Amino acid sequence: MTNLETRFPDLLPSVSVMRLAPNDQLLNTLISAAHIVLQLSTREGFEVKVSEGLHKGKPVIATNCGGIPLQIQNGKNGFLVEAGDWHAVARHLLDLYTDEELYTRMSAYAKDSVSDEVGTVGNALAWFYLADQWVNGKGVVPNEKWVNDLARKEAGVPYLETENRLPRF
Repeated sequence: MTNLETRFPDLLPSVSVMRLAPNDQLLNTLISAAHIVLQLSTREGFEVKVSEGLHKGKPVIATNCGGIPLQIQNGKNGFLVEAGDWHAVARHLLDLYTDEELYTRMSAYAKDSVSDEVGTVGNALAWFYLADQWVNGKGVVPNEKWVNDLARKEAGVPYLETENRLPRF
């Protein structure tokens, strides 16, 4: 706020700052009402807010760090920028606000590009699989495989080519 007040006072009428306690319902409300989602962390794990924004059809501009690049398909459902590159953020914001066709295309792709692996269904599958393995005394040695992949293999349900999946390395 001090930076805005001292360096950019002409922007103050256009800026809303909300200091909110961490609350899933408030976050859902903000993401639902947003036009674009920003996740500009300098380091991050797998950021679920990115997936939530995409699921709601909001293009996401995010930093190219941690697990975020697993979720953003650069130029398709959002944009990846280097941490601290505010010029790139501003350019992408301007493009998404002024190019209706770009926004519509990215918004539609965002809705359809979220993998079930990151939502309730994928989490439930992983936990049920782990619980089943534990209860039946099998244990789990993943050997660098994803739990969802192990669960689907055990169930005999292969991924379809058209199914969205997080990238495997």
